[in-house]
Amino acid sequence: MAHVPPNNSPTASLDHDEFSASSTVPEGRRSLGIAQGLASTSPADASPSLNIIHNTSNYFVKSAKNVSMGSNHGTINQNSGAGELEEESYLAALDFLSKHMADGAIHDSKERCDAPKCIPQTRVAVQDEILSWITNGYDDAEPKRILWVTGPAGTGKTAIMGTIAERCKAEGMLAATFFFSSFSGSLARRSKTHLVSTLAYQLLEHEGLDQVGQVRARICQAIRRSPAILQKRLQTQLEELILLPFRQGAPTGASPMSQHRMAIIIDGLDECDCVEDDVSGRDNSRNRRTKEDEQIEILSAILHTANDPSFPFVVIISSRPELAIREFFNTGLARDATKELFLDNKYDPSADIRLFYEAKFSSIRRRFNLSPEWPSIEELLQLVANASGQFIYAATVMRFVEGPAPGTQNVAPAVLGLRTPHQRLERIIGLRTRARSPNVRPLEALDSLYDSVVRTSSEPLLSMKWLRAIHLYGKRLASLVPARVLRLWMEQSPGEEVCALGPLSSLISIPSDPKCDEHYTFHHKSFEDFFRDESRCADLYVSPIQTRDFISHMYFRNMDNRKFFLLDIRSCTVDSYRDEVLDRIPKELLFHALLPGPKHAMLNFSSADVFKTAEGSMLSCNARRWAEYLTVPETDLPVGEDRLISQYLISWMFYAVHVWVSRL
Repeated sequence: MAHVPPNNSPTASLDHDEFSASSTVPEGRRSLGIAQGLASTSPADASPSLNIIHNTSNYFVKSAKNVSMGSNHGTINQNSGAGELEEESYLAALDFLSKHMADGAIHDSKERCDAPKCIPQTRVAVQDEILSWITNGYDDAEPKRILWVTGPAGTGKTAIMGTIAERCKAEGMLAATFFFSSFSGSLARRSKTHLVSTLAYQLLEHEGLDQVGQVRARICQAIRRSPAILQKRLQTQLEELILLPFRQGAPTGASPMSQHRMAIIIDGLDECDCVEDDVSGRDNSRNRRTKEDEQIEILSAILHTANDPSFPFVVIISSRPELAIREFFNTGLARDATKELFLDNKYDPSADIRLFYEAKFSSIRRRFNLSPEWPSIEELLQLVANASGQFIYAATVMRFVEGPAPGTQNVAPAVLGLRTPHQRLERIIGLRTRARSPNVRPLEALDSLYDSVVRTSSEPLLSMKWLRAIHLYGKRLASLVPARVLRLWMEQSPGEEVCALGPLSSLISIPSDPKCDEHYTFHHKSFEDFFRDESRCADLYVSPIQTRDFISHMYFRNMDNRKFFLLDIRSCTVDSYRDEVLDRIPKELLFHALLPGPKHAMLNFSSADVFKTAEGSMLSCNARRWAEYLTVPETDLPVGEDRLISQYLISWMFYAVHVWVSRL
């Protein structure tokens, strides 16, 4: 006969305000504060709570609280619910991390469904070297824990990293991934803020790590113990969420370097360009951070973690060889811990580019029923030579030659002489690089290609203004400015977006649904680099000041009632379209657009001549209607904040008119 011993110790509470119910946890299991313990003696006036399953000689106690069992005959077992508790803790931890992660940065995310990958039989040498380092790098004379894959723009780093991630996952060697992207619609993929939470989420749900020293339980405990962990510095986040769980669960004397190695892949570090708020100094001065500061903080935290003997992974980081990153890897501890893989001619990119062209041309021949001899060997070799080892050149050429996919919306009618793949190929073959400086630059062929594609637009300068506006405001205010809002803001008349951007479908992706909240996305960062550099795009260059002038002008032009009479009356009435414009351009967007100050803000003009071009629209717009709209409180904003936004906007609108009039 076994008796339940008295237990007078208080039960430990496991719940926390910030780390509590997960939306994925079933009803009735939403608290992490599930009491555990054996049945205990209770005071005489306590209300008993007991749930017993009786089975001949055994009593299974499912739960007990303030219960005196007294004498009993048989064996009493209590189901403590430890398994359920662990499952609840796990689900709540996943839910917590999922709310703070960049889900689009994971290698197989929906956002990356069209991300570049290496086509079969290309980049084989590079891939084999990376995979060999992951699996056998510990046998090197000087084993390294970090691999830096680097090379110039357009050499296919992201495609290689995406393919390596897929291969590692298939072979059970992938731990976690994070793909930065400076032209993503999501700010989370341009910032360090979501890096650790995204990695921790993948490690937590990784089936292969489930049984490694109770790592899953220890990550859950780390979150429960410190729900504000993601507000701490990056190194602390890595230590508490990733390093400590593995350190505590590692077998004594185990060396991660000799175990089956798994990789964490971080791609596009140079595209982490979203800088956090400035940090106040002791004297209340502002210490302005740069994107290089953010990148070095990431590298320093990774180096600190990777050098810990308990850390069971190797880390692959890819980026352009930018100065700050290159200096970090070339000095001190980072140099000793890092192996560099530079994508140069040693890996024979021209042979891989030829294979890429051949695969793409084969697809185009089938689609358009073209001759098997098209294109000629001479044309193919010329395209390979023009690429100069840059996969982005080859990819852009093939998107241009192939043209928009069948049924694609938001594409302008084909330009005369560029209707068929053969005509578009002839256009590319006929290009000649134009040396605009005494020294021939390595991106000259790519610049010539970009220049040629932009000039297929009926108004190339208008296209460039749209591109710069998308880059300036679409990236800066990505959470507020989907494509549909920018379209409403900048179109002088319906359909202008298609005329300005439609011919550039090989360079920029336009959301197919005009009412959705998707963003414009550039196919490659190198195109952004092109149109931001006056030395590269020459007479097509539109400066940031000209871009702000354009956006300010369009703002007042679209406030002009006369604009609405240009609409097709079959689609909507004048009043309904005006209300639609008002309702779909958020006040917050305009408010944030004004934040930089008078010298840089929208609703300001760079010169009297620029003001004169917008004066007619400014003086004829329905300012009363817009002022009334701006003073109506928003339902989802505090009244005080809403009034502040409205007052600020109205004051700037009248500043723009009256200050410039007085100057004239």
